[in-house]
Amino acid sequence: MPRAKIAHYYGRLKVAQDAPPEVIRAAYKALVQKYHPDRHQGSVRHEIVLAALNKAQDVLLDPGRRAAHDQWIREEEIRLGLREPTEDGLGLGLGLRLKLLWLSMREDGLPFGEAWDMNLTRGQRWGLAFGASVAVSLLVAGVLGAATLLMAREAVPEYMSPRVQGLPAVYVPTDAR
Repeated sequence: MPRAKIAHYYGRLKVAQDAPPEVIRAAYKALVQKYHPDRHQGSVRHEIVLAALNKAQDVLLDPGRRAAHDQWIREEEIRLGLREPTEDGLGLGLGLRLKLLWLSMREDGLPFGEAWDMNLTRGQRWGLAFGASVAVSLLVAGVLGAATLLMAREAVPEYMSPRVQGLPAVYVPTDAR
């Protein structure tokens, strides 16, 4: 399953989220020169791209609007499970951490224990271990319960079965004294 991506103004200008205003202006200038409609015979597609670049630069150069945009990005990452809702706003979501765990074992060749310690926080490791133990306990209890029912059913001698005596499956005596 491909990783979800959030379309944001940093991506439009191809700059990092901590880029200073000078870098934002330089990236804007380079992209405007590349996509300007006059260089592409007045293409409508390029006019739309230019409008998106203008909007991105306007938002990222205004400190208040940039802070609001950064907050929106954090909220979207939390909603998509790419980040955990922590006090400082930092941290990767459990889903992304499990993907990283898998990739470090598969592509980097790390043993499970090292990948587990490297990619998961202590709380996530405890939570997953506890959840797995509960799941195994419930599975074992279910299997043992089913086996007990089957053995109890087989333990009833045939001559004591109500069906053999011609009685209904649930026998209720009529003359209860």
